[in-house]
Amino acid sequence: MPDSLQIAPRQAGVSTWVETLVLTMVVVGLGYWSEPTDPLLAFSGFAWSLFAPLLLSLRYGFFHGLVSAVLLLAVMLVLHFANYGDYQTLPSHYLVGVLVVSMVSGEFRDLWGRRLDGLQRANDYREMRLEEFTRAHHILRISHDRLEQKVAGNDHSLRSVLLAMRQRMAGLEKGQDNLAVMAEAILDLFSNYGPLRQAALYRVEDNTLSGKAMSMLGEMDEVSDSDPLVRLTLQQAELISLRPELLEQGGAVTASPLLAGIPLLDTHGKIHALVLVQQMPFFAFNDRNLNLLAILGGHIADLLANQTQASLHSDVDAQRFAQLCLRSLTDAKRYDIPGYLLGLELKDPAWSQDVSRLLHTQQRGLDVIWALPNTRGNTMVLVLLPLTAEDGLRGYLERIRLNLLENIGMSLEVAGVQVYRHPISRSDNVKRLGQFLKQECALNEFEVAIH
Repeated sequence: MPDSLQIAPRQAGVSTWVETLVLTMVVVGLGYWSEPTDPLLAFSGFAWSLFAPLLLSLRYGFFHGLVSAVLLLAVMLVLHFANYGDYQTLPSHYLVGVLVVSMVSGEFRDLWGRRLDGLQRANDYREMRLEEFTRAHHILRISHDRLEQKVAGNDHSLRSVLLAMRQRMAGLEKGQDNLAVMAEAILDLFSNYGPLRQAALYRVEDNTLSGKAMSMLGEMDEVSDSDPLVRLTLQQAELISLRPELLEQGGAVTASPLLAGIPLLDTHGKIHALVLVQQMPFFAFNDRNLNLLAILGGHIADLLANQTQASLHSDVDAQRFAQLCLRSLTDAKRYDIPGYLLGLELKDPAWSQDVSRLLHTQQRGLDVIWALPNTRGNTMVLVLLPLTAEDGLRGYLERIRLNLLENIGMSLEVAGVQVYRHPISRSDNVKRLGQFLKQECALNEFEVAIH
């Protein structure tokens, strides 16, 4: 550390002892020059030679002052034995005074020196910690700036990405192999949200991997059904990863080179494909991120599902609506992602068409609207709001209310709209959802394909 930052600058060892000897001799020489018969000024009015041990002890400490005092006493003894001047008699007051002054002043100097040394060590430690904090601060700033740039350049939310995937699949020609056409896009979506470094997408048929990887991210070896993590993922039909709880339960996946297996599992329990992850950043390998990937896999599997096999109901709208309701139930039970199902009964035929058209204009990207007659002879508009919490529901209803006032000039109640709400949460199930549709919305089991 530079001397300018030190509280108590350290002195060089040899030079201090040289200075001690020289200063003591200088004091004796000056005393001899001023009073040849009394070089130590021991018999004069004031013993000025005391300043040598006093200054040295204050500057360098106890031992330097004591050595200076001993040198003065040695000179006094030499003069005494040489019968020089008045030194035939030893001045006891001078002898005691020199020793007391040097030792007392030296002791106080050492005490403060120890305190300064302690402060110096504390200062050195704080200086070191400050340097570490400064480096960490700069690293954090750089990381924050990069994260800010990444977030600013990525305006895709989960809702918007799923909507874009739905629109892209809707544009595919009939008879095409949807999974083969969308394999690369699906893996790119996973890599963006993962983020994944090495991963591959495999088709699943008869609960086994079918053929080679349909799409691959990075370079990785082909994976077979014999891989323990693949077997466990197919058996349990859920996301499996190398997490501590799995290893503690005795999961035989330690021999696998894979980190995670993500099934594309639809609401009817069919696995369409597996996304096998071999490498991803350590910070991204956590429950929250893995659950997000599992949610993506479920929604993509629903898009890939053949709707004619998803339900035996002949009404395509009913099949699609039922499938999406079951997906919202699955997300709520497994990952605690809320949603809402609204039933808006249009009791006034004079305004039913206007209100229905207005509801369709308020439809968000992932929202699903299905209008059908109920057993009370009224039009029932079912609105599924996936990935929506209580505040999102309030905002949706408020927008409908304001649009009714602006376009029709009346409130929901005046327009004859009865609103029924059903929260889709972790505690919800298919039975409760069916009871809501049958009892409150007055729909029969032939109109609703949820079972």
